[in-house]
Order: sequence, then structure tokens, then C-alpha cells
Amino acid sequence: MKAQISDASLDAASVADRFLPIQSLEMDKINRYIDNIRHLPPAPTVAVQLLNLFSDPNRDVDRIVELVNVDPSLTAATLKRCNSASHGGGEPVTDMFQAVCQLGFYEVYCIVTAMIASQTMTQVRAKYASDATRLWRHTVTTAVTASLLSRRVHTIDATAFTAGLLHDIGKLVFISKEGITYAQMVRESGFYGSKLAIAEEQVFGFTHAALGARLLARWGLPENICTAVKLHHDPPATDEKSNGLAATVNFANYLAHKMIDGSTMAHACPQAMDLLELTPEDIPSLLQEVDKSLEGVQDLLQMHG
Repeated sequence: MKAQISDASLDAASVADRFLPIQSLEMDKINRYIDNIRHLPPAPTVAVQLLNLFSDPNRDVDRIVELVNVDPSLTAATLKRCNSASHGGGEPVTDMFQAVCQLGFYEVYCIVTAMIASQTMTQVRAKYASDATRLWRHTVTTAVTASLLSRRVHTIDATAFTAGLLHDIGKLVFISKEGITYAQMVRESGFYGSKLAIAEEQVFGFTHAALGARLLARWGLPENICTAVKLHHDPPATDEKSNGLAATVNFANYLAHKMIDGSTMAHACPQAMDLLELTPEDIPSLLQEVDKSLEGVQDLLQMHG
């Protein structure tokens, strides 16, 4: 039932605004912002379909091969990885079916999603090379760290990798539309911490986290990934097990900034650590584990080039 408003001087828009939840108002604002962007990154349709296969017990290699073969660049990246020094040694692999069998579904998925994410950075890379390089290294480090942490909250590693890989996509959207204005905002506010979020709220009315989450929802990514992206700077509720993925991405983001930037502003979120059952004493060994994992994905780190 519609609310009855006696003051006829209020127009319909202002009346609606008074009764809409804040979240709905923010979503509407973000939707309008996205709709006005001329050159959005393409939706990662292949990655979404591959991610859905992780929960399909009847998936087969043929379907995986079919999806990867949709894009020749994805096929080339997968074969290159399969024939790299870390996996090679025999006859070169030229068949995608054989590559999937040799690498395994999870590694193929990581290669494909990283390649797709890298392609979304093309416009930023052309104008802001140093910023793009730094953001890409942070992105991959966060994804790898989230994947390692996923076992602590019984989350599918591919889901955690995806959320980590896409957690800062809102920054790409901002910079693609606002250009040097946003790039300068990031440099002045810092790559990590509350100062950037406060500046974004003041200028745009929403943060890169909220913007990224809304874009991913429009692309059809799962709700838990969208939530994790939206909350990657916020403390997750410790009483909800469903926030395990949000805690994973939150802490992975912190650890990636600490590793890459040595940021003194990077502070671990206590709520995320509680959900992940981590103590400060666990961090040094976790850093070593992340370092070791990153050694095996150097080709992913170079995809931005």
C-alpha cells in the first residue's frame, strides 16, 4: 500500500526518496552511474559459466574445453601455461583437452579468470601504466591469498580466487570514467585504508567496493562473491558463517597490501581473523605460504604487460 502524503508540494521523486531504504538509494545511484559509462569492461561470461561448473558433480572435460575454446586468447594462455618450464618436460601440448587433463580444472580456471581480468585493465594500462601494474600485482596477490585461506572457512577455492581477483574492479570502473581525477584521488588518499573510501563517498556518493559489487551482480556473479567484494574494507559479522568468504577477501586484501606496499596503514581486521581462526602468530608462516604460491604464478603476474 502506498504511503499517503498530505503535503502536495513534495514531488514524487522526493517522496520516494523518503521511503526508500538507504541501500536501495545507493543501488539506484550506482546503477545510473554504470549506465552512463560508455566503455564498460565486458562481462566475464566464460568465467561465470566455468565457476558454475565447480558445483556441478556431472561436469566433464569436454564442457570445460568448449568454454575455454570460445576465446583464442584463453586457449593460448592455457596452452602456454601447460607448456611452461614448471609443467613441461615432454612433448609440447597442443590440444586443449590434454591441457585441461594435465593442469587440472582449478588451475585452468585460474588462468582463464586472470586472463579475463587482465583484459579489463587494457584501458587503464594505456593511460596509467604504473598504477595499472601496481593494481594488477595487488589483485593477483589478493586472489592467491584468498584461495589459500578458503579452506579455513570451507569455501570453494575457485570462488575465493574469483572474489579476490575482482575485489577492486570498482577502481577500474572509476578510473575508466573519471580518468586522472580518480587516479589522483587514489594517490593522495593512499591505495589502502579508510581515507580513499571517505573521499569516494564525498565525491561520488559511494565507494569502489559498492560500485564493484553492483557491477558484478549485474554480470550475474554469485551473491556471496558480490557481498565479499562490497565488504572487503568492512568487518564481517562474526556470528554469520555465510560471511566466511567476506572475511577471506578482507584479510587477503590486507595481507596483499602489507606484502606489496609495506603499508603502515594496513591493519588486520579482528573480525576477519576470528572467522578465519587466525592469530597474529600465524601471519609470518602465512606470508611465507603466499610467497611460495606466488612463485608458481609468475606468468599470471605478467599478464598485464
